[in-house]
Amino acid sequence: MAADIVVYDGDCGICEWSASWIKRNVGGVDVVAHREYGVSHLSSVWFITWSGRFEGAAAVSEILKRSRVKGYRLVGSLIGLPVVRILAAGMYFVVAKNRRTISRMFGLKACAIPNK
Repeated sequence: MAADIVVYDGDCGICEWSASWIKRNVGGVDVVAHREYGVSHLSSVWFITWSGRFEGAAAVSEILKRSRVKGYRLVGSLIGLPVVRILAAGMYFVVAKNRRTISRMFGLKACAIPNK
């Protein structure tokens, strides 16, 4: 098992697509659904490292920084910048809140968690 773990919502189409992308583009991390990790509910992605647990947009930033593709690493670094970090957190919140609808729009499995 890798030292770093991505935990995603296994009931969400967007999350499943993202997990698949991470498996293809980011090395040295394990990617597991929340139930496999032993969590009954997950409202945002977790990235667990020796440095701690990152959630939501912060997790996305840290995961992208590990990509095999330089452009994605750059995006991850940009997301981590002070002002951009705030905007990214807001964007993550909007997507997470509407993930069921967004999943359906893209023909992905609709999330089990209803929009609130």
